[in-house]
Amino acid sequence: MTEVATPVPAKKSVWDKLDVQIEHDGRAITLPAEPEKMPTSKAIEALQRRLKDEEQPYEVHEIIDAFPHDGAVAFVRAMKNLYGFASFESERTFWGPQPPQLISVKTGVRDEDVIQCPMGQLMLPGVDQPIKTMIYTPRDGSPPFFLIMGTIKKKYRHVVLELATETRRLVREQSIYRGKPIRLGVDEVGNLNMGSPPTFMDVTEMTEESLLFDPDIRAQIHTNILVPIKDTVTCRKHQIPLKRTALLEGPFGTGKSLTARMIARVAELHGWTFILLDRVQGLRVALEFANRYAPAVVFAEDIDRIAEVRDDATNDLINIIDGVVSKRSEVMTVLTTNHVEKLDPVILRPGRLDAIISIRAPGPDTVQRLIRHYATDLLPLKANLKKSGEELSGQIPASIRECVERAKLGMIGRHAHELSDDDIVVAAKTMKNHLALLNKGKLEVTPAETLATSLREVIGNGTADLFKDMAKKIEEIHNSQC
Repeated sequence: MTEVATPVPAKKSVWDKLDVQIEHDGRAITLPAEPEKMPTSKAIEALQRRLKDEEQPYEVHEIIDAFPHDGAVAFVRAMKNLYGFASFESERTFWGPQPPQLISVKTGVRDEDVIQCPMGQLMLPGVDQPIKTMIYTPRDGSPPFFLIMGTIKKKYRHVVLELATETRRLVREQSIYRGKPIRLGVDEVGNLNMGSPPTFMDVTEMTEESLLFDPDIRAQIHTNILVPIKDTVTCRKHQIPLKRTALLEGPFGTGKSLTARMIARVAELHGWTFILLDRVQGLRVALEFANRYAPAVVFAEDIDRIAEVRDDATNDLINIIDGVVSKRSEVMTVLTTNHVEKLDPVILRPGRLDAIISIRAPGPDTVQRLIRHYATDLLPLKANLKKSGEELSGQIPASIRECVERAKLGMIGRHAHELSDDDIVVAAKTMKNHLALLNKGKLEVTPAETLATSLREVIGNGTADLFKDMAKKIEEIHNSQC
């Protein structure tokens, strides 16, 4: 009877329970000797496990925390830095090949400041699986961002990570928006319009001297807005918060919009991002945008459009001012209104607004400086402008400029080559008459008419004739008692 050999079980090895790191060094294959010498068979098993692990597919989602167009420019630059090119290809879909999208991104104020950025699927050198770039907008209302994504083998993850790291570095060091003055567009409800990316503002002609205000107003603007921008390091040293909110209030045409351009220029010169919001309804997204590119200033005009009464819109505005950016953030918010009396008082509470600056029409001395500014070299330096300064005192800058233009016609009419104080005085008198006629209808409203209008608004418009009669009767009683 033949005996069957019983198989001898393999000797247990410590390497059955331990794994080993694999490194490339020199020309020899070196196996571990601790805690015991690794058998060749165990080394082969370890290499096979590593090979299987490296072939494992992984999903990658590399978020570039920047406005998508900024991220797209940085990505194209990163591709060129690492590989010398940026090559995209059509994506295979159920509906057939989908070519990459090419978007033109403005990077400055000049027409030639444009970079074309492909968006879609691409192959990286040495990687046999594609990745994809896209603009991603979260459903929760968070700011949109640039996304690098795909399903690739584990052994290629370091390639994507290197590309994402270089993209982030370029966003941080060479952002197309950081430290620039830009205009941010939003739709009617205040959401970012991804089809209309930020545009750049050319404010190179502006200086602090461009603002011709009375001295007290200039001092308030300088202290409350310009000092933190110009002396940022000192403010940080003394732990003075750079998160500030200021309100510029005053009649239409007194220079609030011009102030925005001056602040934009100062911000640009001192490395702050300046964001001019085209609709105040987008204040939340503008502050979120600014947070990414701080230190930054957000300038939003006509705040009274959403803060006349205490409703959800006003409450949202209060919450935005109080909490969208943290107390430690370096985002300054400058708001304006032509009708401060319409604002809900809760908006004006100290602590919510760090400063309220009243912008008023200029006095005589400032008027003279405005006249010289608008007249340029047509007005002799020795010209005495006392009469025209007094005549135009209290007029808004737009009216003063129009007076100077009318005065130039007077100069031409008398065949002169220089303006005189009399030219401007004559123009000022015509401007006064013009404005008086314009405002006549607005000023002549009797108390009775005011009462009748108020009652009509409360009860309704269906009894208009009744209220006309009521106004007439009340006016007759009022006149008889006077």
